[in-house]
Amino acid sequence: MRLKGLLTKLSITGFAFILWGTIGAWASGSRAVVLYKFTGNPDGRFPGGQLIADHAGNLYGTTHYGGSSDNGAVFELSPPTAKGGKWTETVLYSFVGGSDGLDPNPGLVFDKSGDLYGTTFGGGNCPSYCGVIFRLAPPHTPGGNWTETVLHAFGGPNSTDGGGPSGSLVFDKAGNLYGTTELGGIYACTNNPGPCGVVFQLSPPKSQGGRWTETVLYTFTGIPDGAFPVGYLTLDKQGTLFGTTTEGGTGACNDGEGTTIGCGTFFELNAGARGAWTETVLYNFQTSDSGPAWDLLLDSTGALYGPAGYDVIKLAAPAKHGDPWTKHVLHQFKEGISGRYPFSGVISDPNGNLYGTTAANGLESAYGTVYELSPAAVEGRKWTMTTLHKFPGNFDSEQPVGGLLRSKSGVLDGTTSLDSSGGNGYVFKIIP
Repeated sequence: MRLKGLLTKLSITGFAFILWGTIGAWASGSRAVVLYKFTGNPDGRFPGGQLIADHAGNLYGTTHYGGSSDNGAVFELSPPTAKGGKWTETVLYSFVGGSDGLDPNPGLVFDKSGDLYGTTFGGGNCPSYCGVIFRLAPPHTPGGNWTETVLHAFGGPNSTDGGGPSGSLVFDKAGNLYGTTELGGIYACTNNPGPCGVVFQLSPPKSQGGRWTETVLYTFTGIPDGAFPVGYLTLDKQGTLFGTTTEGGTGACNDGEGTTIGCGTFFELNAGARGAWTETVLYNFQTSDSGPAWDLLLDSTGALYGPAGYDVIKLAAPAKHGDPWTKHVLHQFKEGISGRYPFSGVISDPNGNLYGTTAANGLESAYGTVYELSPAAVEGRKWTMTTLHKFPGNFDSEQPVGGLLRSKSGVLDGTTSLDSSGGNGYVFKIIP
């Protein structure tokens, strides 16, 4: 619940002057180009989260608001058919705001048939903190309408099945979907008046036309196991789920009024022989950390990378199962032109370099940036940070809140969000 509000606040910060076309230069003479500028209605406003692409090079994403009813939209952005032409935006679905959902979360996933899956933070069974899991099926004929189907509608903040899903979904090999809700569950939270979130599985029907089945894999209790799971889950080859919470755990963080709420956790979930899932806290964030982590990236060695407060961190697995995981700070963003909040997950290239974005932060840093982190020559040393692009500042900053998408040629695609007086956000491309 706390992260959703913060994301929305960051997404609508500041007026920005947009230079249509090229918006600046970055390292090695590369350039950033605006592909599409949103107008609000009916095409959407305030895009966020990582884009995804199909084999034809079309980009897909969501906007928090806008669309025909101003309750959010799912869009497709198609490349020009001729060199130098404009990209074309198509609204695949505009949320009405009732049972179909409202305020779609950042992050979509494709299945093998080309259907899109995602979640909304609201709508469904109630306006706020309920939300739905939806599927969008492409039309049978070119130019037709995409069809939305609600696969599951959550009961809300005090329901046992969860309320307020956050982040993207992840598929396993069997076609099951996994995700989190910030609220709901079967247990009262130790640091919140109601339940504090769940991890869920959504299983496809066993026969065509049947219903999908939601199963709560784990309900958080606050202290010591974590509270308010957010962001993306990560699934490894063994079927282990990794995720983070923004509060709970054994850290000594308090709510400012003397109540200990915990500093957040990094956790894993494993399925037992009889189907019961077990949660293990792998790392408890402390007051000495600059913040909890979210949207973790798994590498081939089993290490995870992601933003945590002002830092980009690496969580390294122990040599012996059951021993503590080790946290390494790869880089800490100070402020000024290098940015302040690495608020989105990172992506990597084949050489192990990481790419991400920072959001502006008022007096500490008026700039949003795109950055690259290169591995240190010696294990354990700080990584080298390069600012690839700096968005216009002076408090009136364009906010690259979401993650990036990288093509094989090294092109980076992303989105920015702006406030209501300065624009509705745009999709950009950084070309090396």
